[in-house]
Amino acid sequence: MLASAASTAILEAARIPYVTAVEAHTLLRTELERLLALAERLDTVDWAKPTACALWTVRDMLAHQAGGYASGTGYGELIHQYGSIPRPGQLPEDAINARQLAERAGKSPAELIDELRRVGPIAIDKWAHQFRALKLLGVPHPVAGQLSMRHLMWVIHSRDTWMHRLDICRATGRNFVQTLGHDDRIAALVMLDVAKALARKLGGRAIEVELSGLAGGVWKIGTGQIEATLRMDALDFNIHASGRYTYGEARSKATLGGDIALAELALKKAVALY
Repeated sequence: MLASAASTAILEAARIPYVTAVEAHTLLRTELERLLALAERLDTVDWAKPTACALWTVRDMLAHQAGGYASGTGYGELIHQYGSIPRPGQLPEDAINARQLAERAGKSPAELIDELRRVGPIAIDKWAHQFRALKLLGVPHPVAGQLSMRHLMWVIHSRDTWMHRLDICRATGRNFVQTLGHDDRIAALVMLDVAKALARKLGGRAIEVELSGLAGGVWKIGTGQIEATLRMDALDFNIHASGRYTYGEARSKATLGGDIALAELALKKAVALY
């Protein structure tokens, strides 16, 4: 096994505990509160600034969030949004996102904030504690594999808000608020999904992933002895895993050790749904 200064703190990424309904509610509520606090601090010029998501401004990102939370207010709105038909080659969520933005094209930032304040708490309660029959369903997804509706409601929605909050902070130069017990937990659940995505691709080998920063940690991904290491800032890793960095951009921000080819494979295939 490769030597590591943090070897005593290595956790098995595949064994990261899953959320409960109560924890999912807390993660969702905290993220919504932080997104709203950020949105209310933005200046008029900030709303038109481009973000890491191609073709989306800061305002577009807020419209997407308002639409996302609106989808959780009841079965009618959920069916309305999820009935969006993807174009050839388009991911299902991209079609949903396009509908969310189109239906809010005439809304001002203040109106979008008001919508978020109104629909957000309703959606959080329903995602955490209701939609019980729907949570049993699973759908195939090109990134997430077999995506359960429970995972979408309990994990992906808070992660999506977390990542878009980071997008807005980087686009506008605002501070990205982080606290232990929240941001590191969201990032750990990303590592759980990344571990699942890499399980077969590593071919029975293992890699140590050390992410720095408050949302970071040290995880073992794969089976057997650790043959490679990947070190990176936790936020940069998530930007990469979400598809916002090219592989070349991510590689320039990562420090790899041991079997470099294995580490490069892991970095290249480290993807998760946000």
